[in-house]
Amino acid sequence: MKTLLLYKNRNFDMNQELPWNEQILVQDLGLNVVIDVMAQGDEFLYDVAYKVILTSLNDIDEILYRQDILRDCLKNPSV
Repeated sequence: MKTLLLYKNRNFDMNQELPWNEQILVQDLGLNVVIDVMAQGDEFLYDVAYKVILTSLNDIDEILYRQDILRDCLKNPSV
């Protein structure tokens, strides 16, 4: 079963290009600390979180989809 938490009809592309200002964003926002805590030492989780956080959404439907997923997660914390 595919959960499709990030996109309605596709998986996240780990090979997509990161923004040109990646290093500046990471430094200015202190993202390494946040992502380190999220990953808890797991290199794969670190890589996924890093790429998801740095990959912007421009499509309103994709943004709304993720907000709906978050709302559902908050309504069902035991899952």
